[in-house]
Amino acid sequence: MSKQYHALIPGHIYCGGVNDIQQMVDEDGIEVVVDLRAESTGCAAHQPEVQWVHISLSDHAEEPEEQLFHKAIFAVVDAYQKGKKVAFHCGAGRGRTGTVAAGVLLELKICKSLPEAVELAKSKRPVLNIKPIQYEALTLLYPA
Repeated sequence: MSKQYHALIPGHIYCGGVNDIQQMVDEDGIEVVVDLRAESTGCAAHQPEVQWVHISLSDHAEEPEEQLFHKAIFAVVDAYQKGKKVAFHCGAGRGRTGTVAAGVLLELKICKSLPEAVELAKSKRPVLNIKPIQYEALTLLYPA
């Protein structure tokens, strides 16, 4: 089965869409799943030992939701810093996922600027499409 998801940090942090989660757990040993969907009804992986963290971000937000993005970014970073394999996802793995990916790269000091973080995230997962309101949330969290 081909992978539709991508490694943000190979061997440690993965991102994709909801339909990729079970494969991530099965093939890459994901231990923590950060679910970014407001519309979520539960973890997309079926193993009870997988820790599920739900951050209720709307895909159609009219406000930046920077505090929720901050919470999601730190959930990923915290799991990574504790040595856990972590994955994060929204529905299709493009907007909310892209926003968190860029934030994680900034938070871990892998990138020094927001444009650099967005570019690197898109090089890792080309389907990322951060919406203007989501980008605004990042500018509020990581001012230039």
